[in-house]
Amino acid sequence: MLASTGAYHAGYIVANSEESTGMSACLPCDLEDAAAAAIIFRHDVWSCEIADGYDVPGWYILRLRRHAEGWSGPTPEELATFGTASQQLAGAIQAATGAPTVYFMSFGENYPHFHFLVIARESELPAESRGAAILTRRAEHRDMAESLRVGDQVRSAFAASPR
Repeated sequence: MLASTGAYHAGYIVANSEESTGMSACLPCDLEDAAAAAIIFRHDVWSCEIADGYDVPGWYILRLRRHAEGWSGPTPEELATFGTASQQLAGAIQAATGAPTVYFMSFGENYPHFHFLVIARESELPAESRGAAILTRRAEHRDMAESLRVGDQVRSAFAASPR
């Protein structure tokens, strides 16, 4: 159990694993039960969290809060708010981390839920690890404690940014 952040349950950080009805096959849906420390922001339509398994400092899941699959799943109204939410998140990540670039990756294969893996790309990252190759760093760079620490800074920068 993590001290103040909840427990790991089936690979996800959740607020109260004892009260959980069990994890689904959809990580983005399961993040609705994320512990407060793992939440970067929550709006009516969009949410951003740190997810166990993707807990590399500076890595986040930006997701539509309801389950919808692929680019045809969100409504036009939901998609109209995506630009603002993603721009505000990228700005907060850059302000908090100093990253010169923020990647938004969406494959929709492991989890077809409309979501993005959002990654702060640090300036000193070697060229061979940039772009999609950054995903190869996941296993060796996971660190939930540091992810939560950086996430706290991103959360503060997000809250301070104009909407």
